[in-house]
Amino acid sequence: MPEMRKQTLILVDLDGTLFDTVAVNAASYRAALEEVGATVTDEYYAKYCNGGYYKTFLRPLLGGDPDPALVERVHDRKKALYSACLGAARKNEALFALLAAMRPAAHLAVVTTGSRRNAAEILEYFGCRDWFELVFTSEDVTRNKPDPEGYLTAMARFGADAAHTMIFEDSAPGLAAARATGAAVFAVDRF
Repeated sequence: MPEMRKQTLILVDLDGTLFDTVAVNAASYRAALEEVGATVTDEYYAKYCNGGYYKTFLRPLLGGDPDPALVERVHDRKKALYSACLGAARKNEALFALLAAMRPAAHLAVVTTGSRRNAAEILEYFGCRDWFELVFTSEDVTRNKPDPEGYLTAMARFGADAAHTMIFEDSAPGLAAARATGAAVFAVDRF
């Protein structure tokens, strides 16, 4: 039997969509921030940081107008601490079941504002890295969510138009980016 040509593209966000990582990110940022005399609670992280871009949400946590080198140092340290906190992550079993059913007929890719390092770590931790043909991170774009650049670039890589693309997202910036593509958008608000 000839191989089926994949005509549909499914793009999924990572944090909050494929995996509940609020506790993972909050813990790793908290540890990194405490090394420089600052902190963040799980509640604050979930409400004001989750789904956002680190260069934006770290500023108020570091005093409002911190040295950009300090922001990068905290972020780099968070990335180093992330894997030690992965035990707190939860896999979105329902979404993975849906993706498993659609995988034979669709291209699957991740588009995240997270780092390449941390995206690879969590996908490896849950044994699903090989599910995705492309993992697109904040290091692959010049403008992060809510700008649609990441989604549009991923669509272009697969030659997919909006009519043949589905996007799964959870955060306000991510949903804004997804909707700006014209693709079908599915909001993930709980596991």
